[in-house]
Formats: sequence, C-alpha cells, structure tokens
Amino acid sequence: MLHLEIRSINTFALLNNKFMHLKKLVIGLLMLSGVVTFAQQKIAYGIKGGLLINTATLPDISVNTSVYSVLQGDDVAKGVAQYAEATINYQFGGFVSYTDGFGFSMLESNYTRSKIYKEIRYSKLSTTILDLNFSYLDIALSYNIFLNQHKKTFFILGGGPSFLISHTGKETPKQTDIRVFSGLGYHINENIFISARAELGVNEVYKGSYIHHILFPISVSVKF
Repeated sequence: MLHLEIRSINTFALLNNKFMHLKKLVIGLLMLSGVVTFAQQKIAYGIKGGLLINTATLPDISVNTSVYSVLQGDDVAKGVAQYAEATINYQFGGFVSYTDGFGFSMLESNYTRSKIYKEIRYSKLSTTILDLNFSYLDIALSYNIFLNQHKKTFFILGGGPSFLISHTGKETPKQTDIRVFSGLGYHINENIFISARAELGVNEVYKGSYIHHILFPISVSVKF
C-alpha cells in the first residue's frame, strides 16, 4: 500500500513538472510571437526608382605666370574647380526600413546610371572634351528624422559605398566610390513616400583627376 501511494505521488509530481514545462513553453512562444509581430509592424520592405540629375567637379588647369611665385615653390600649373554639364539619368532599387519613435533607418541597394559631360565653347563654336558614362551598384544606409508630429516630412542623412559596374572611355575609373548625402522626404501616405537628396562622391573618379561625382536623385519609394 505504501509503495502504491509513493508511486502515485511520483507520477503526479512528474505530470505536474511536465505541465509546468509545457506552460513555460507556451508562454515563451506567445511572447516570441508578440515580439515578431511587433517587429514586423516596424520593419518594411519596398522598391524605389526615379530620375537622377548629375554633374561632377572638374579641374580647370591654369598656368602660374609669376616667376617669383614659381621660385618660391608654387606649382607652375594648378587646378581650379569647375563643374561638368548637368545631365539626367536614372536610379532604381530596393530597400528595407525600420521605424522608431524619432524616424526610420533605411538600408537600400540601387542601380545608378551617371554621366560626365563637358563642352568648351568658343564664341558660337563648341567642342566636347568629356563624354563618359558610368553605372554603379550603390549600398546606402541612412537615418531619416521626422520633422513634424504627423511624421510626414523627414530629413535624410546617410552614406555608403558605390561599386563600379561599367564605364565608357579608355581610362579605368576607381572601382569603388564612397557617397555621402542629405536631403528631404515626404510621406504621401503610409506606403508611399518621395525624396530628394544631394550626393557627393568622396573618392576621385580617376586617381589624381580631382573629378568627383555630384548626384541629385529624386525618387519615389513604395513599401510592401
């Protein structure tokens, strides 16, 4: 009789222990489901695309005609910054974003076409001295700060690497550029927003050339 009672107590304790483990597992799964649901509400994926106005900084070589200046160690020739003609290209890609209380961070991957074009004009005549096309894969990370309580308008600040895909011209450009950018955006509704930003290529397009990309993408982004 005593053995039966002890066996019954052990069986009850074992079942109770299993029930407690099952209870903890169910609670854990419910909490994990809540966290995943909460995260999914803040994480969004989407596509973007739009026009790209681009130009570039160019060296304007001027000759130092001062003999005294040259004797003091100054260069015989020096570069004075000028700009390439503004041209229109395009950009498209995809993104993933995470929204918090102050704004949203966004990681994007874009295919970008750009052009460097320059003419020299003499009276009524003109000569094309640069006509170069480029394509890049851009990886950009930005933080976008909401500027009003309705969370419609936001300020953009970010940057990232750009990897050369193709180019024209005999000279070989650098394979990687670093872009920094800032701009403004506006949410048309919960799933669509527009943005306009200014991007500067930190690296020279060609080594020792003083040429840097300047880009002004205007894009529409759609969340899924």
